[in-house]
Amino acid sequence: MQFLAPAVLAGLAALSLPVIIHLLNKLRIREVRWAAMRFLLTAAQKNQRRVKMQDLLLLILRCLVLALLVFAFARPTFEKIAKSTLVAGDPLTVMVLLDQSASMGASDGVETRFAAARTATLDFLEDLPAGSAAGLLLVNDHYASPVSRPSRDISLVRRSVELAKLTDRGTDFQPAARAAVEALRNLPGRREIHLFTDNQLTGWRALEPIREFLKTAPDVQVFVAPIASSSSGAVGGPARNLAVTDIKLDTAIPVAGQPLRVLVEVTNTGDSSADGVRLALAINDDAPSADAVVNNLAAGGTRYIPLLVRLPGTGFHTLTASLPPDRLAFDNRRTLALEIAPARDVLIVESRRGQAPWQGSGHFLATALAPVDEESAARHYLTLTRTTAADLDPSKLSGYAVIFLTAADPLPPPIVSALATFVENGGGLVIMPGDATPAGTFLDPSWSGLLPAAVNIPIEPTEGALEPGPYNHPLLTLWNDPAAGNLNAVRFGRVFSLAPLDQPEVTTALRLADTSPLIVERTVGKGRVVLFAAPPIPAWTNLPLHPAFVPLMHRLYAATARASALKLNLAPGETFQAAVPIEQLNRDVYVRGPAEDARPVAVGRTELVGTQATLRFRTASTSGRYTVYVGQNERPDFYFAVQPPADESDLKTAPADVLTNAGLPPSDDAASSSSPATPMPSAPLLTAQQLWMIALIAAALLSLTELTLALRSSRSR
Repeated sequence: MQFLAPAVLAGLAALSLPVIIHLLNKLRIREVRWAAMRFLLTAAQKNQRRVKMQDLLLLILRCLVLALLVFAFARPTFEKIAKSTLVAGDPLTVMVLLDQSASMGASDGVETRFAAARTATLDFLEDLPAGSAAGLLLVNDHYASPVSRPSRDISLVRRSVELAKLTDRGTDFQPAARAAVEALRNLPGRREIHLFTDNQLTGWRALEPIREFLKTAPDVQVFVAPIASSSSGAVGGPARNLAVTDIKLDTAIPVAGQPLRVLVEVTNTGDSSADGVRLALAINDDAPSADAVVNNLAAGGTRYIPLLVRLPGTGFHTLTASLPPDRLAFDNRRTLALEIAPARDVLIVESRRGQAPWQGSGHFLATALAPVDEESAARHYLTLTRTTAADLDPSKLSGYAVIFLTAADPLPPPIVSALATFVENGGGLVIMPGDATPAGTFLDPSWSGLLPAAVNIPIEPTEGALEPGPYNHPLLTLWNDPAAGNLNAVRFGRVFSLAPLDQPEVTTALRLADTSPLIVERTVGKGRVVLFAAPPIPAWTNLPLHPAFVPLMHRLYAATARASALKLNLAPGETFQAAVPIEQLNRDVYVRGPAEDARPVAVGRTELVGTQATLRFRTASTSGRYTVYVGQNERPDFYFAVQPPADESDLKTAPADVLTNAGLPPSDDAASSSSPATPMPSAPLLTAQQLWMIALIAAALLSLTELTLALRSSRSR
């Protein structure tokens, strides 16, 4: 047994009052002798034992009455009663958690899970006993707090539930569970947390930390209320759900007017195979410009679908992949925002045996970066400049996106220092040592802050082939696709022996089959340095003659070029921030959301952050494409995209007793077997309110008994 108002038990100290009064009355007796006393003495002695028994019985009755009154007002209850909310009619202090994550948008054809959860929440609030207090947290990958602490204004909580909206955010129950416990921790009375959710399995990724934290508040009861389908009566996702879970460029350098290879990841999270489903890809607001058919994608399977598109010009664009509608709407579309930069300048520093271009050590590299004739080279998106170490002007380095040192002659320390400054400011540097750059060149201290590895003398590797795939580094993932060819025929006859530095910013991108490092990279300031173990010269390797050489060099350029600091693809809830010209300071900012009928809405003004005029948009919670206008511009200034978390498409659920089970369900069958919507244990024989009434009635009956006995006792004396 436990008490809802244990402080009242201090009133048991009042039991001493009848005893004290009883003893004081005995002290007040005075012996007075008078003439007829001797005639009554015999009768008094006969009644003395009966009188003592009556006094003792009255004392016990009076103590019992006080004890029952204290017991009643302490509101006794049993453990089983404390676990039942609606059976017991006592006031409650509850925190209601309503799941508004993206998976709650799953529909059974009649209503979405979120609509069902909102209805269940309103019904729960309606059935709360009189005098109860409730708070409301909206759960996603974090939480919103419309009513952060319990309030007796239940109508306010109901109104907040009615205004709650579905979001495209992920699921994580831990932050909301912690906030709810803290809101209830120091409050008196019965305290409970009720979570109305589809109970998505991925939301319990922090299950053990949640369990440990709940142990710090053992008096707070937590109930998970899985939302059941109105048509089937069982918790679970729709039978079929095909989702776009990723979209990315697979073209090293995106160029306006040139074919771009886009990879769209499609995942089947349903329970049956998907076949003959059309996947479409649209540019900006235009009609789809590419499509493909998804065939034979098994349940639980994932596949990347390649599509080719051409972007109309430089600047900001969006690519939107879409599938036909199904019962989970948010994952049928996914948008990628990207910026197409204008032509960039590339500097190749080489050694030369003659005046002809083909006599330079950078000839094969230059041909790979701009594989066009001389007439077309002027219109190519990469503007190449070839020079030697002797002619290199350190004052002009900042004008290039990437600098290649291709078997170049040794550089003097001032130029190496200029290169270090260039990289720290965001430039890319690719070092390919060769015959003209012996290993001793890099022993100069000026190189120590740039090189990702120590460069030792050239060796002939025992195995000149490359390590087999699959490859994890973005530079090489293209060749994980058999349709893109392979690197099996690439051979290296000579390589510099590299010893990568043991630093967190250093990564080995590729090794030879004998595990010798071949490509090592390092982040330096805002830029990147990539070190090759050999130059792209046939005397060292057949790579320049291999079909993979051109895409590899383009991917290398893209990986090291000055990247825009602008983050165009956000998770729901992230803030979009972009620098604008100082002339646009204090201009109004308008944003048009992803809805088809959306119109630009004023969201604030540009502001000064340090010395830079900046715009910020903080409420992007719906997935899709956003268009940003600064001032009265008719043309958009920016596009950005909000991409929902891919794991929200996984509709597997956890059991309702997930907080008390030993762990997460090991299989899909266990995951889908959940309890009824609101967990209600069987009602005990007596509720807390009934115990309170019984105690009061017993105290009243004992009071009447004591009064009757006291009157009879006084008369008999």
